[in-house]
Amino acid sequence: MNKRFINLIILSLGIVLLLSSTAYARTEYAAKESRNCPYCHTADGPPQLNEIGVYYATNNHSLEGYVPSPEATPAPEPTEEINIGVHMDVWNVGLIAFATVLLILAIVYAIRL
Repeated sequence: MNKRFINLIILSLGIVLLLSSTAYARTEYAAKESRNCPYCHTADGPPQLNEIGVYYATNNHSLEGYVPSPEATPAPEPTEEINIGVHMDVWNVGLIAFATVLLILAIVYAIRL
């Protein structure tokens, strides 16, 4: 085996060990509150806490008295199409760019002769 392959294996094992040691969610809290881990943690997973998890951590590991913040009202979907005034023919722009590149190449070729 060459040295590069061995170094790659060692690096891979180090990364796996590093990533596996960062997940330290406490299952006893989930069992105590009869909730799954995503109830208090963000989608990124432990140790990132969402609003409920922060409340739980700062209030002596209890959800007593927790009142969720009101959800933000989603922006309404537009009911009509809005024309912003930009009309660009893709073929026209592409053909002009292609013709410009060909012209530059022709000039460079003529100069090199």
